[in-house]
Amino acid sequence: MILVTVMIAGFVCCACTLNQRSSGSGHVFDDSPQARAMFRKADRDQNEYLTYGEFQNVFRSYDNNTDGLVTSAEFLEHWQDEMNGTVTQGLHVFMILDVDKDFILEITAEIPHIYHWFDFNSDWKVTEGEFVVQWVKIST
Repeated sequence: MILVTVMIAGFVCCACTLNQRSSGSGHVFDDSPQARAMFRKADRDQNEYLTYGEFQNVFRSYDNNTDGLVTSAEFLEHWQDEMNGTVTQGLHVFMILDVDKDFILEITAEIPHIYHWFDFNSDWKVTEGEFVVQWVKIST
């Protein structure tokens, strides 16, 4: 637990924030088979975009005790179970997603901001392309 706290504290100093939004043009980002697989898993109705509800359900599935909060420990447990990368990479992603930097993802308060950031053309649909571009930004 102490190691996790120390690692999280280290990321607070260098973590990016979700305040900057991509225009979606002018940059070429790497593709990510991992991000594409995550997208397909989250797209429950297979309509090729994530609704806000589908996006929110991903975070709800990380909320082990159903208190409406995803702690760093809950996030990392799922991160490792789903083999998304190293613990260090998981902490990095968590700290970027943690909008208010309180080490907790509040589903009702923070997920709307995260969804809006992924939906960079603001049409209330996160396409696979949008998801992959934003995922590559935060996971590398």
